[in-house]
Amino acid sequence: MMLEDGFLPNFVTMLSIIQACSLMNEPRFFGCVHAWISKLELESNQFVMNSLVEMYSKNGLLEEGIRVFLELWSVKGNACLDPEAMAAIIRGSMLSESLQFGRTFHGFLVKQGCFPCTFIENSLIDMYGKLEQVDSANRIFRKMTERDVVSWNSMISCCLKNNNSVKALELLTELHCSNVGDLAPDTITVLSSIQACAELASLQHGEILHGYAIKSGFDSDVFVSNSLIGMYATSGRIDLSEKVFHSMNLNDLSTWNAMILAHGIHGDGKAALSTFDELKKCCFLKPNAITFVNIITACSHSGLVKEGYECFKSMQRDYDIDPDMEHYASVVNLFARSGRLDEAEWFIREMPIQPGSAIWCSLLGACGIYGDVEVAERAAEVLSVLEPDRNAWKVSLSNVYALGGRWKDAARVRAEMKRHGEKKEAGWSSIEVNGKESCRFMVGDTEHPEADKIYGAWNALKEQIKDVDELRSCDVGAYSS
Repeated sequence: MMLEDGFLPNFVTMLSIIQACSLMNEPRFFGCVHAWISKLELESNQFVMNSLVEMYSKNGLLEEGIRVFLELWSVKGNACLDPEAMAAIIRGSMLSESLQFGRTFHGFLVKQGCFPCTFIENSLIDMYGKLEQVDSANRIFRKMTERDVVSWNSMISCCLKNNNSVKALELLTELHCSNVGDLAPDTITVLSSIQACAELASLQHGEILHGYAIKSGFDSDVFVSNSLIGMYATSGRIDLSEKVFHSMNLNDLSTWNAMILAHGIHGDGKAALSTFDELKKCCFLKPNAITFVNIITACSHSGLVKEGYECFKSMQRDYDIDPDMEHYASVVNLFARSGRLDEAEWFIREMPIQPGSAIWCSLLGACGIYGDVEVAERAAEVLSVLEPDRNAWKVSLSNVYALGGRWKDAARVRAEMKRHGEKKEAGWSSIEVNGKESCRFMVGDTEHPEADKIYGAWNALKEQIKDVDELRSCDVGAYSS
């Protein structure tokens, strides 16, 4: 229409078009846009070309992105090329999960003398973190001549993404003690650190962070408060979760979802349902897909099968929300945890979408608790097609056979795993000791100097558990450090 009226696009128009194409992820339009840039002689416009690099890179066309980048490089030289163009290539490597390309480009930047540059270094830390290269990210972080709060946030996030919450909290302490100018944690730092506390169930660190958030004014941020609700729940203090919830001036939908999940974590399905009912009374908020995952899960943890299934049915009926795989998995878990394995299997086979392996694994795991060999074998038959090389479901099947006294079948499955070189990853957990340190516990580990006492206490506890009717059918195992 613009062309029909006799007007040619300028660089502002092309910037908008590039952004639209990038968001739409429509590569078939990219060449046309690039051709128009050439026709309009905009190759010398740095803003346009930077956006073009980002458009290609973000959508997985790294070769095209680097070609445009090199064109820019030849025009601008080493002196004044915008770091945004470099960061676009780095982000493209990250989004495309192309570690080799990212490393090659990193080497190119080093060779061209692009460092020190905090903006580019932050982008590299982020890329290496998301590509599970923690050592590479840490080397860049430690070599930086000038770090801003984004640098610290990127490194903390890198640790969290790679399951090292202890290191994330150590970095927070290091930042707090650095005394570099006015450098201080921001909202993202606090959110990441609360996440680390939640993953470690580190109540003391969490309470210290909460105090810092109040002192620094971050407690008024709804995202921080929502994270605190979850952190206190995973640390065993549902009372503090409720205190944060009721002290908030504005509860958004994520707040309600967090509180429902918190009750679910503590096995209080009735409290979760009560919170869910309160949410439904809010005239300006409506439950979303996450709400229903949380409430069904909460009912599952409390044995409230009827109530949980009714919540599932109300999704489409009352709120026009189409269930996805996570909702179906929650319902399967709802039936399976209560021992209603036939209903769980019926539900899976009646699903309108193809059930994934996680759903069948959930059913198979429940068979190990209730000793249902027939259902377990049918689930294993499906999993042998979906994930023939994965060992987790094979271990579960072997355990079901052993529980049912079918030792030959259990040995056969184990022998098959051994023949294919498959091993089960050791389970682990952690606990905060005296509010000071987080100790990691590995299955079957006897390295602790007081291992004999630990196992003695565990064996005594197992004898007491046997006397509790509600737990007599549960398959329990020991963790030791």
